[in-house]
Amino acid sequence: MELLELILFLLVAIVASSLLDQIVRGVSLPLVQIALGAVIAFALPGALSEGIDFELLFILFLAPLHFNESRHVDSGALWRNRWGIASLVTGLVLATMAVVGGTLHALVPAIPLAACLALGAAMGSTDAMAVTQLAKEFRFGKRHEALLNGEALLNDVMGTVAFKCAIGVAASGAFSLTHAGEEFALELFGGMAAGAVLGVAFWLLLTGVRRFGLDNPTVHVVLELLAPFVIYLICEQLHLAGVIAVVMAGMALSLLPQKRTAATARLRMQAASVWKTFEFVMNGIIFVVLGMQLPRVLTLALDHGALGAAGIVAVVLAVAVALEAVRFLWIFGMDLVDAVRRGAGARSCFTRRGLKGTLAMAFAGPKGGITLALLLTMPAATAAGEAFPYRDELLSIASGVILCTLLLANFALRLLAPRKAHEKRSRAYVDAEIALLERVVASIQADSHLTGAVKGNAGEAAADAREGAAGAAQAAGVPLPQEVDEPATAIVMKRYADRIVELAPEASPEVAARGRVLAARCGELYESSDAIAEALADIEDDEADGITAHMMALGMVREAVIDIQDQALARELEFIKAMRRAGELSPEHARALRNDVYVQQMVGE
Repeated sequence: MELLELILFLLVAIVASSLLDQIVRGVSLPLVQIALGAVIAFALPGALSEGIDFELLFILFLAPLHFNESRHVDSGALWRNRWGIASLVTGLVLATMAVVGGTLHALVPAIPLAACLALGAAMGSTDAMAVTQLAKEFRFGKRHEALLNGEALLNDVMGTVAFKCAIGVAASGAFSLTHAGEEFALELFGGMAAGAVLGVAFWLLLTGVRRFGLDNPTVHVVLELLAPFVIYLICEQLHLAGVIAVVMAGMALSLLPQKRTAATARLRMQAASVWKTFEFVMNGIIFVVLGMQLPRVLTLALDHGALGAAGIVAVVLAVAVALEAVRFLWIFGMDLVDAVRRGAGARSCFTRRGLKGTLAMAFAGPKGGITLALLLTMPAATAAGEAFPYRDELLSIASGVILCTLLLANFALRLLAPRKAHEKRSRAYVDAEIALLERVVASIQADSHLTGAVKGNAGEAAADAREGAAGAAQAAGVPLPQEVDEPATAIVMKRYADRIVELAPEASPEVAARGRVLAARCGELYESSDAIAEALADIEDDEADGITAHMMALGMVREAVIDIQDQALARELEFIKAMRRAGELSPEHARALRNDVYVQQMVGE
């Protein structure tokens, strides 16, 4: 029953975080979820009292999320920046381990150096889920974004191996550089090779199932969800890096040829919908669980630790500064090398724009669940049977540093990097979209005498409407609809008018005013059209009366709405193409609008 209550609390917290994210401005979704996790920890003090199972965290959460992200990552961009990514996932992790560990040991000499280095190694792993959220929200530049994605997907191995080595030294006093190097090479390169092979095998399985006609959307989605778990467990049994294998399998699947038909398109749409929901829930659980763990480890250190609250706060701030400093200097050095290689000159890195970009990259590597999960695997006792030195203090310091990096990523990045959502919904973007919708409304009215099953006399109104549609592209004023004698036409026009109303607050004043006038007129037509009465007028007075007549009328209107909507979507594609050729839409904007139309056509709405 306690487990069921915990699951329900987690799901409620995830839903609540989504609602709060739309209300609370200036705070990222991961921080909201961490705060809700802390609330759950106080409401259910016994929940997760034994800590996080590290292996379970990887299998249940990180493996499928890494798999899905790697399938959609830009493989070409990762390959072009392969040396930079290798520098981040190896050199920067070791540098972080040395600087953070040395700083902590200098501040608190009583903590053994090996234990300090273990904390530094755990700090080398960035939180892939937080990085993914940041990359979706902020614009870092193509090169920096590729580096961030590659680092988030691949840097767990080096941090984990270095952490295990440091913990081994702290617990037993023994260390072998040769053994550590062999373990790292086996996990990294063995995981990459195994992941590529298993990715190809999974692709062959899907192809074979489809070829024998056994495939359907449900089976396909279930196989996709099972793939990362199976791949991870196989590689772990072979003592290879399961996370790296899952990433390589996802990238292999993205590069292999996929059959393009209407059936596979519908299948991919259904799979994408399931993955989106799954990703949202799993991401939310990770951050909520992290929020539940932070109060627990902080309380342990404050109650039983030797540093005290003030001492822990001071150490946390100093370690956080050292962590961000070494990351900034490392990335700055990489940017200098890249600028010289491109011929831009080292001076470009010292400009205001260059420094802001480097600093944004430094803050965009927050620590999270992986770091805390690694530290929670610290043994309670050494090989000699003594208590592991300063275990609670290390957990508390790590928790504080995690919070600092997440807060910096949330608040500092807003000052350093432009937001993608803001750029995408610029006024020019919205103005062009409203202009497109106005043309579609005009075309719907112009075709009102030709489309639908419930028809009336076209007359002069339809002729005027056609003239209005022809001139809508250049019209500066509002192409107000004339009277329409077909209710289905008014219904579809109202749908497009509602979209104009939604966009109006983000449009320029002139376009917004024009759109609102058009939407108001469409609303009047919608309110004045009595669909059932119009349909009943065309029904012969034979056996259809009462409820039968009304059902027939509703059916006829519904069919007319479907016909008109299909025609409107076809016209919308034509207008998008024309506006793209005229330069009124950018290639990216036109592609996004076309995709929206394709989705509507496929779902039949």
